[in-house]
Amino acid sequence: MTGALDGLKVVEIAEGVAGPYAAMLLGDAGADVLKVESLQGDRTRGWAPLMETGESAVFWSLNRNKQSLALDLNAPASRPILESLVAGADVLIVEDGKVPLGLDYEAVHARFPKLIYTVLSGWGVEGPWANRPAGELGVQLASEWTLSLGVLGEPPVRLGADVAASHAAVYAVQAITAAIFSRFKSGSGQRIDVSMFGAMMTMRTTMWVSQSDPDEWGGFHVDSYVKPPDHGYLCKDGGRILIRVTGARPAVRIAAVVEDLGMQWVKDDALWPKFSTDSAGGTGRYTHEVRHLWERGLERWTADEAIEIFRRNDIFAVPLNDYPALDASPQAQHLGLITEFEGDRFVTSPWQFRDTPASIRRRPPHLGEHSRDTLRDAGVDAAEVDRLISAQVVGA
Repeated sequence: MTGALDGLKVVEIAEGVAGPYAAMLLGDAGADVLKVESLQGDRTRGWAPLMETGESAVFWSLNRNKQSLALDLNAPASRPILESLVAGADVLIVEDGKVPLGLDYEAVHARFPKLIYTVLSGWGVEGPWANRPAGELGVQLASEWTLSLGVLGEPPVRLGADVAASHAAVYAVQAITAAIFSRFKSGSGQRIDVSMFGAMMTMRTTMWVSQSDPDEWGGFHVDSYVKPPDHGYLCKDGGRILIRVTGARPAVRIAAVVEDLGMQWVKDDALWPKFSTDSAGGTGRYTHEVRHLWERGLERWTADEAIEIFRRNDIFAVPLNDYPALDASPQAQHLGLITEFEGDRFVTSPWQFRDTPASIRRRPPHLGEHSRDTLRDAGVDAAEVDRLISAQVVGA
């Protein structure tokens, strides 16, 4: 059974997170992806943490379903190789400012008009910020993603995940698939530009809509900037849970769960009027003021017991999982989100195609692992391949 993008040929000349992640998602859906690396390799090959094999876990998580060609991208002898690869490709993924000589869009589009030319950048390829250095922290800061993390009165905190790069990759995949559909109608490819900054602005939209002209600074996302982050509620067994009281008549459900938890004492507390109104979860108006009351009540219950009590009273409750617990969770197992391939475990793509399922067909490649095969398929004879390797134009 083949993937939805079976037959689509993708050339990735990118490193780091955004470009490789976008190419990997296309590969998961069935595309044939060739990763063209410098002779030093994608920089994430050296990023910690390293696995027992010495491979980078970061590189491993971003580069399955690909083949690797190692090439001196600045050598004149590399230019005809790159042109030959692009000539046979449907999609080219590059990074702004790191496009090999001769592969600029105008030159490529003139020769290969059906190619979908995808450029990933930090700030966008035009505008007053276009030439500024871009990194995950800088983009998060500029797009305001750091302001709602950390502790009030202290410096902002970077999100641990590369949310700007990974979201840019997801939007790039959406744009590429739209361009493929457009090509069916027009017969022509086109250029796509996706910036990390633009991805973060898009993801921030709901926050800013809620803050556009609020009647009061309480409620959905409006006061999240002035309250501590929600790290869940501590239970008897050391587990933490997240709870949300939403929907109609929240006071009735809070009163009911107070009875079931044996927290009748809270009704005598001076904070009871706030506690019974809107007090649970990160979006609750008074959560930060009454957290200690909830945790006092949860001291008697394990996380699983407390979750069952909240759910019985129609209150949303889930465990705050660490990685091992998330890995072992029955829902992740049921959806097949973690799978084994050739002895390694991967978090799979979340798509569930009925007829053309996503799959892992190749483990992440070693640097230059497929150089010889790639050049052979491009029509370079064996003697010339040996010469290019000896001249350190190609790595194998």
